[in-house]
Amino acid sequence: MRKSKEEHIADAKRHIENAREILREKGKKEDGFYTDAKYVAIAGHTAYRGILIALNELMKQHGIKKSTRKHVDDYQDFLAKLDRKILNHFNIAYEILHLVMGYDGFGEYDVVKKGLNSAEEIINWIEKKLKNESKN
Repeated sequence: MRKSKEEHIADAKRHIENAREILREKGKKEDGFYTDAKYVAIAGHTAYRGILIALNELMKQHGIKKSTRKHVDDYQDFLAKLDRKILNHFNIAYEILHLVMGYDGFGEYDVVKKGLNSAEEIINWIEKKLKNESKN
């Protein structure tokens, strides 16, 4: 059975909370940095995945379905047509969560916080957008 829009958003938010929990419990914060690169990477990928869950649901609602894996350009093009501010948040989240944290394992506290806040901003925006579109 297919998940509802609300379930997708709840799942996306759960991913963000899981990322925060990973950092809190295993990131080993020291002098403004999370020092365990393995857990920084896991948290980054987890949070980024949360964004993609929500974005994929919004794209489906707009009739965009791809049987192959989407590329970051697909998400950027889609968001550019809807909201430039959210596109900026997406670009920040992609850079921080996916690349800097996810691949490099870099975990400067303020950078991580900015990435997670952008992720929440995107998911909350998508949640509102899905609610507004279901009213129409």
